[in-house]
Amino acid sequence: MLTIPIDTAEALKYFKKTDEIMYSLLYTSLNAKSPIAVPKPKAVDDYFGTILTSIISQQISTKAADAVRGRVLDFLGEFTPETVMKSDFDDLKACGLSGQKTKYIKHNAEVWHTVPTSDFASMTDAEVITELTKLYGIGRWTAEMFLMFCLARPDVFSYGDLVLMNALYKQYNFKPHYVRKVRETVNTWSPHQTTASLALWYTIDNGPVLL
Repeated sequence: MLTIPIDTAEALKYFKKTDEIMYSLLYTSLNAKSPIAVPKPKAVDDYFGTILTSIISQQISTKAADAVRGRVLDFLGEFTPETVMKSDFDDLKACGLSGQKTKYIKHNAEVWHTVPTSDFASMTDAEVITELTKLYGIGRWTAEMFLMFCLARPDVFSYGDLVLMNALYKQYNFKPHYVRKVRETVNTWSPHQTTASLALWYTIDNGPVLL
């Protein structure tokens, strides 16, 4: 699979023909004083750090996550499987991690060499999700965020993202029980679902925290 870059100009043209609401949302977010940031593919060596950061960020505020991430980085020196494996469990936990998160991070560092990260660029979205969700503490939502913000895949939508779903309900005047209507709407955004997601996040508070 050859990853197609996220193309907001093409998405804008597409939505102008297919979805007036999304066209308006995307146009506004692209032309705002602080426009949406378009994800770019990260280097393979950065993948582990992305996963580590996502685990740190689970179930805590953005401010708290930034603080813990900073302490973990200061302690490790760099986010690599090697630095994590060499670290003492209790010392790593003392950076502000729960015992469970520390366990996740330590385990994932140990098995990281089995993850086919060098093949991610040529794998389908579903295949990448399958590989990532084998890791401790990594669910479908985190894998979808990885696809969007680490691999910069252009056609990803996360039904498990509550902020994204609430933005969708609000902008389209949908109710949560409009399951079929929501699915039909999201499906029409393909092949630009990632761009549509960015535009919806922007309507809340200028988007999610990038991984």
